[in-house]
Amino acid sequence: MTAMERIDLQELLVRIDERVKSIQDDIREINLARSCASHTEKIKTLERLVWGCLTVSTGLAARLVYLAIATS
Repeated sequence: MTAMERIDLQELLVRIDERVKSIQDDIREINLARSCASHTEKIKTLERLVWGCLTVSTGLAARLVYLAIATS
């Protein structure tokens, strides 16, 4: 490979890298624009429901273990 070919390849790689970065920035902007407040609120509500169910399940399991130990 000659020196000119290397320089051409390096320039090509730099241009490709710049283009990829600009595409990533565009995608980031699109994703930020697409975020919806109602979806965020729905996700928060679902998270609260999951944590509530997990807490209740843990409480019931602890009570069953306590009853099993207390009655034996």
